[in-house]
Amino acid sequence: MLSHLLLMRHAKSSWSDGSLSDHERPLNERGKTAATNVGAALTARGYALDTIWSSDSKRTRETAMRLIRVTPGAQTVNYTPDFYHAGVQDVLRVCGITPEPDGALMLLGHNPGWSDLHHYFTGQPHDYPTGACTVLKRVPKGQSDWLDPKAWRFVDLILPRDLEA
Repeated sequence: MLSHLLLMRHAKSSWSDGSLSDHERPLNERGKTAATNVGAALTARGYALDTIWSSDSKRTRETAMRLIRVTPGAQTVNYTPDFYHAGVQDVLRVCGITPEPDGALMLLGHNPGWSDLHHYFTGQPHDYPTGACTVLKRVPKGQSDWLDPKAWRFVDLILPRDLEA
């Protein structure tokens, strides 16, 4: 059973190489630092992730790798093309056909879908910049369907700009 659900938008990407497709854009230096800082903050705050379900774009793959480098223990990362620029219903459909994992799961993707996912699970709209990460905790003895917003309580919103030294 899931204990935590984390929603994260990929870290800041580079636009320096105009020959690359949107799908192949990498992280820029600021994005690399932000992804590492968010991963360290998640670990320090007790939200170390066990599993990441991610878009298969280059910037989300790079974000995931930077997160797991600073997270203790073994993590599993599953990449799905269906998360690339997916909307809420697309994400829920993909999650609904996959068995619920144990521990802490991160869904890693793109806006506007991830901003909309934050709104779906928290009931609150929020500006969702690159690298933003929402942390939700499972409600004890609550809703059994893990994709129902009532199964979750909002506990944290980590923004890279708040982690800059």
